[in-house]
Amino acid sequence: MGAKHINSLLFLLLLAGCAAVPSVRMEAGFTPPPPQETIYIVPFTTIMVPVAIEEGVFDLFVDTLIAGSRGGEFEFVILKEGTSRVDPQWLAEHNYVTGEVFAYVEESGCCSTAIRLRSRLQVHQPGSDRPTLTLDYPRETFFEHDYSTVETERKNLAEDVARTLATRLLDALSGR
Repeated sequence: MGAKHINSLLFLLLLAGCAAVPSVRMEAGFTPPPPQETIYIVPFTTIMVPVAIEEGVFDLFVDTLIAGSRGGEFEFVILKEGTSRVDPQWLAEHNYVTGEVFAYVEESGCCSTAIRLRSRLQVHQPGSDRPTLTLDYPRETFFEHDYSTVETERKNLAEDVARTLATRLLDALSGR
């Protein structure tokens, strides 16, 4: 095994040991919504993110929420028009989730690529002017071109972010 492969293997082991863990900040006013509550989901804001990640994250996030809402614990409805076209008074009276995917960076060399991005969810609840729950999830992946492609790793990254955010959100909404 050459020095290049040994260095790559060591870097992969380092990344695996430092796996990203979502950070969750609950404000004093956060209360899990009652069962059967409708939670509105605003399409994610994305800033300079490849289309494969932009579309993959949001679609899979919503699918995972719906599938994970055991027995219809919550109803999830997409606010397709976003918050700008919704009456602010109505919005202030409902539970809704906003999300962002940003800080996307791809660094490629001759033989490997590292991809980084950040994602954030915020839960807004009636009676609070600020988000009552914030979930941050920075994520990074590294791969050698002999073993994967940028397209494959973008897809894997989008799936990981979507599933992790959805799972953590469901846990918080369910009071777990």
